[in-house]
Amino acid sequence: MSKFIVSARKYRPVTFDQLVGQDHIARTLKNALQTDQLAHAFLFCGPRGVGKTTSARILAKVINCENPQNNRTEPCNNCGSCKAFNDNASFNIIELDAASNNSVEHIRTLIEQVRFQPQHGSYKVFIIDEVHMLSSQAFNAFLKTLEEPPPYAIFILATTEKHKIIPTILSRCQIFDFKRIQVAEIVSQLEIINKAEGRTADVEALHLIGQKADGAMRDALSIYDKIASASSDHIAYSDVVENLNILDYDYYFKLADGLLRSDLASTLLLLNEIVRKGFEPEQVVVGLAEHLRNLLVLKDPRTVDLLEASEGLKKRYLDQSMLASRSFVLSALALLNECDVTMVRSTHKRLHLEITLGKIAHINNLISEEVISEKKTEFESVTKGSSNPQEVIDLDNKAEHTTEQRQPPLPETAPKAEEEQTETEPVVDPQVINTPSFSNFNSLISKIKTKEAEKAEARKNLSIEAIEDIWNEYTENNQSKSVQTALKVAIKELDRTILRVYTPSGLLRDMIIQETPLLERIRNELGVDNLSLDVRMDLERFPGYEEPQVKKVLTNKEKYEIMVEKNPKLAELKRKFDLKVDKE
Repeated sequence: MSKFIVSARKYRPVTFDQLVGQDHIARTLKNALQTDQLAHAFLFCGPRGVGKTTSARILAKVINCENPQNNRTEPCNNCGSCKAFNDNASFNIIELDAASNNSVEHIRTLIEQVRFQPQHGSYKVFIIDEVHMLSSQAFNAFLKTLEEPPPYAIFILATTEKHKIIPTILSRCQIFDFKRIQVAEIVSQLEIINKAEGRTADVEALHLIGQKADGAMRDALSIYDKIASASSDHIAYSDVVENLNILDYDYYFKLADGLLRSDLASTLLLLNEIVRKGFEPEQVVVGLAEHLRNLLVLKDPRTVDLLEASEGLKKRYLDQSMLASRSFVLSALALLNECDVTMVRSTHKRLHLEITLGKIAHINNLISEEVISEKKTEFESVTKGSSNPQEVIDLDNKAEHTTEQRQPPLPETAPKAEEEQTETEPVVDPQVINTPSFSNFNSLISKIKTKEAEKAEARKNLSIEAIEDIWNEYTENNQSKSVQTALKVAIKELDRTILRVYTPSGLLRDMIIQETPLLERIRNELGVDNLSLDVRMDLERFPGYEEPQVKKVLTNKEKYEIMVEKNPKLAELKRKFDLKVDKE
């Protein structure tokens, strides 16, 4: 049985040209090699699995290669130095893991090794991985050597957490920032490796692996090996979904479709199916939010490139984004984000998610009062100022177009243009053609007038006597005696929709202002939503009112003086025994 080598090691880049997604790093290092302007200390920093250690190894090999290729920028991998390094037998290239060698003693041992010149080649290269794990004392012990090393010593430091490295180390190194690898670049590399392994794969499957790798090529290759072991000669999209326990894209498309149609029943049934498959509500929230985010970036041609997906999947996203308005997507994303934050504290996470889905499904049913008001104003102004019915109809169509822009467009079956041209259109009065739209407007205005009539009726019921009844009942049921006193003393006056309340003191005024449930109760019981409360202090309305006197707390000295007035012999007793009165 042959020994299996994981893809991350088997296909590890051996030249700068083979690096994936780090062209800016490779170009800079190759130029430095060509011009012979190598620094004595490098710091490679960036996320995990993006090629930091690999780049360090390639650079170390090129420096000591006996027959460098491509204008001295690539190792030959055939000379004695390159072969020794590939076999982990090179004495000129030393790799050190700072996570397990982070003490001052380990650094002193390293400094001792720096003193010895290389046996073969021109340089002695020290690669220190995870350098941020060194202790502060170890960093300080390393400073002098790093600043002024021997001419044959080169240090290459690698880290995933640059912010943990002390500034004195950073200032002594050339810093190279590695970036996350794009999904398209990961997919391209996976296709090359998959072809070399003699396998075939679905493009969607490789894209899903690239997305789950989160910008790390090493993670992508680890996932690839796992899927390849389970799927033999062909890697299918379903194999990736099953082995990585990922919810299929189809479920998110179906969820979004149900929400756009305001079909809460089918959405909840689909959620039940997802939960039965073993997926947690948190996964659904994150996945659905990512799905809606993809719909959002397709609403503007300038942000289309932000969607990292296969061409077939992009088309599905584009088709669904045409059915969703920008306002719907933004509102749904806000609700899902709130759900994601608050779900941590919820004891019934599924119910929490179902409520959120219900709110999202209801978004399309909400009609802005602002839109209704605009329609009413424009319609009435035209009907009063114009006798031409065609102008009214044009305004109606304009208003309908505005509403369609604010609401998600619904799929319709539009008549073909050719059929419209060939068919003979009957001559009909334009007023008759647009009558349904006109009647809809009348119905809308009728609803507005009904609502205004209800508000007017509620204002008629608003009186100081009705307010007094609610006020007194609230006062009697209040548990705080001080609040009861403040409410009983207050004088009330009604000025249209403003309830003015006067108190004899600022303390009582503040207590009434804090009783917000009282105002809400008056609004709800009388049906007047625009009722406001104005609480003021006015002593002139309370003749003869006196603020309650607060009993003064006497000091020990004041108590002693009072006692001496009542019994003068107490002073003689104090002088006789040399007693002192405590200050406090």
